[in-house]
Amino acid sequence: MTGSGKPAANKATANGDGEPVRFLKGAAISVWQNSGDDDSNWTRFAKSRWPFRSFGVSAIRGKYNIDKCSDFWNNYERDIKLAADIGSTTFRFSIEWARIEPLRGVFDMEAVHRYHQMLDCMAAHGLVPNATLWHFVHPTWFEQAGGWTKEENIPAFVRFSVKCFEWFKDKITLWATFNEPTCYMFLAFIVGIAPPGRIMDLVTAGRMLSTMLKAHTATYRAIKAAPGGQAAQVGLVSHHITFEPQGTGILYGVSKVLSDWMTYWWGWDVVHHWMLTGEFVWKLPVLGVWQRWQDPAGRPPCDWWGINYYSRGIFSWYLAPSCRESEVMTDMYYPIYPEGLYKCIKRCSEFGIPMYITETGIADARDDRRALMIDSYMKATLRAVAEGCDVRGLYYWTLLDNLEWATGYTMKFGLYAWEPDGSVDRKLKEGSKTLVRYFKTLPDDLAGVRAAARQVQGQLGEDLGVEAALEEEGVTRVAAGGKLVVGEAAGKGGEAEGRKAVGMVAIG
Repeated sequence: MTGSGKPAANKATANGDGEPVRFLKGAAISVWQNSGDDDSNWTRFAKSRWPFRSFGVSAIRGKYNIDKCSDFWNNYERDIKLAADIGSTTFRFSIEWARIEPLRGVFDMEAVHRYHQMLDCMAAHGLVPNATLWHFVHPTWFEQAGGWTKEENIPAFVRFSVKCFEWFKDKITLWATFNEPTCYMFLAFIVGIAPPGRIMDLVTAGRMLSTMLKAHTATYRAIKAAPGGQAAQVGLVSHHITFEPQGTGILYGVSKVLSDWMTYWWGWDVVHHWMLTGEFVWKLPVLGVWQRWQDPAGRPPCDWWGINYYSRGIFSWYLAPSCRESEVMTDMYYPIYPEGLYKCIKRCSEFGIPMYITETGIADARDDRRALMIDSYMKATLRAVAEGCDVRGLYYWTLLDNLEWATGYTMKFGLYAWEPDGSVDRKLKEGSKTLVRYFKTLPDDLAGVRAAARQVQGQLGEDLGVEAALEEEGVTRVAAGGKLVVGEAAGKGGEAEGRKAVGMVAIG
């Protein structure tokens, strides 16, 4: 689907000028997660003890908070070079609204200048910028006005977005309005581990998602209407995850119900339906449809689709996060599952617009599964490309170990190791070298990547050898008490040293 709502060719290998379509390779970051700020919804939440203040429980797990960070804001030259060093041709980052407009209607031009410096640094290293206008973080004044729960707040975000376009349009072509609206909805209004920290507020959750989707459409149209706007490529980034019971039968009845609602609350089906029809539908347990509206213009405008994919969730009969037999668990509550990425790409191809894998990665403190994850997920992507899917790039989450929202620094997603206590500073992990090899050997154009993928398919089979590699890795599961059972020890029924599984889902 193009901005006009008409289907676009799904196998394009050349742009409108006849030039080869690029296949971009890079890492993704959120500037807040690596820099913090003085006053935003997330800075305030991170330093609070919500939602269990009376028990003295911090909103952020672990000893360190956002005030101990790698400080991308002041170390951007160093970090952008690190991205280039691994063979990147692109860099995904966020433009922080709270830094640009700390007070309503007051724009900090020093912050604008800093972003110009970042963009110039990316250009100097040959990196195509991919800018996200909202990555979970907004100014406190916007939160106090009701944030995304009130449609009357949409114009404030549209104004900010158009300002950013006017300032940076000569340096940025790829724009994302929002990062993971459904993920934010679930975390902030259903489980309460993101601001404003509400728990099972399902009515407000639906209202918030509805408002944000309307804001995407309004922002898209405003940017396109601005001088030079037709040259911008404006997309939307969504989190794609489903949940399943580990087994079938009466024993798994409750697990099945929870899995179905968890899948619904993460919103993939809701957003998928909206993208195909322009109709938004939000349901509540027992009560059924609670909110429904249809955009009179039909399908929403969108130039490209961002796929954030990590895995799928499995619940045991007693509702503990688990996995299938022979699957390899990550430090989060889910396994490595490359087949899901392939299926996700195929499903999102229905939109008829170019796609980017805007986030995929692994929490792996031991760094003993990262190489397997990277290899299998890259091959899942290449399989889809070989079959004609219009995937134009892949971004690994994330460049450096950072504050992973409510899980703090306990989740190690970074290609480079970094510790808030100063013990490790930007050291490339061994497992990350698999991604470096892919980035430095894959062609830079989509046609070349497709040809290479088909060649490998001819040698290794339809899935490029992914299933065989996963079987070789051995059985990994979560035992009672949440301890990981790894490799041969799992096969023998013993427990490996492993770390306690913490967290629930990857939230980039």
